Amino acid sequence: MVKLRIQGTKIELKKFLKVLARNKLLTLENESEFIPNKGTEKYYRYYAEVFFADSKLERR
Repeated sequence: MVKLRIQGTKIELKKFLKVLARNKLLTLENESEFIPNKGTEKYYRYYAEVFFADSKLERR
């Protein structure tokens, strides 16, 4: 599992998440909402946990 934290504009984040969703080797779990960065209305943060889709490892 990889913990993902990305930041950018809402448009950039949505585009990037679409690219990740198309990748059949990965699954996203525990996804957050877009969280605004303090001091700006332009940039947001997004958190998720990324798993390999075929992983046999136990997920905590």
